[in-house]
Amino acid sequence: MKKVAPMLALLCLGAGLTLTSVHADFEAGLAAYEAQDYAKALQEFRPQAEGGDIRSQFYMGTLYDNGLGVEQDYVEAYRWYEMAANQGDAAAQYAVATMNFYGQGKAEDYGLAIQWYGKAAAQGHRDSQYNLGIMHGNGYGTPPDANEAHKWFLAAAEGGKADAQYNLGIMYQDGVGVMPDPAQAFRWFVRAGEQGIAAAQARVGIAYASGQGVERDYVKAREWFLQAAERGDVPAQSFLGRLYLNGLGMDEQDLVNAYKWFKIANSNGDQEATNVIATLRGYMKAEDITTAEQAAIQWVSEQRASRRQ
Repeated sequence: MKKVAPMLALLCLGAGLTLTSVHADFEAGLAAYEAQDYAKALQEFRPQAEGGDIRSQFYMGTLYDNGLGVEQDYVEAYRWYEMAANQGDAAAQYAVATMNFYGQGKAEDYGLAIQWYGKAAAQGHRDSQYNLGIMHGNGYGTPPDANEAHKWFLAAAEGGKADAQYNLGIMYQDGVGVMPDPAQAFRWFVRAGEQGIAAAQARVGIAYASGQGVERDYVKAREWFLQAAERGDVPAQSFLGRLYLNGLGMDEQDLVNAYKWFKIANSNGDQEATNVIATLRGYMKAEDITTAEQAAIQWVSEQRASRRQ
């Protein structure tokens, strides 16, 4: 409103009509965008963007960035994003930062990426906060700084960013930028796992199986390993095999399920499972091996089918 205030003194009611028109035209562009009529959206957004409408500028950047209704053009996308970013739009600032990071529409520039991520992060933009954690943690455009990485991961994690929650768990587990704290690591792994991060679910399973940061509980370990395994986490699949092999968290040893999960892990690249499978074959009945083999094949087939949907 600060930019239109001087016009009010001169145009009075006319300014109000202009603002209503801009709003209506933006809504028309948004409706076309959501209907996937990108050519019409471009037509509606362009005059508003050229007139300084921050929302239209961002959508113009999005259209050119993704080649929607127009030939993909990173240079043009960057130009529109930057207009909106300079007006304070956090999503546009994130987009400008990312294009600087990857060298899209301009030369790669980690320093500018950090600056723009910083502007968006200061507004609470979670992905920007997370990316700042990555950049400081890995030394992209700045000397590696675990403390600064922790600061930004924590901000993003508290805002609900699952990947940041997982990375915080790793930092507390390994003592990177903070003192080692298994209980804190467990807490963040749980929060990330509850959002479906398979690697975090596997870490929760490991914590329950080993009693690190939480009381040992093999039943809960199996539950968390199963969630991770069903999302394709190979270590979790192997850990499940070990629980069944040793009868942990269950009434007795279950070689059929042990074989099944080691076979699944092996099919997904776990070479160490090869020797375990060979050993199990020496102890199991032929019909049990067949049952386990078929169960593993069916599980893998169903997982691949679900990923194609």
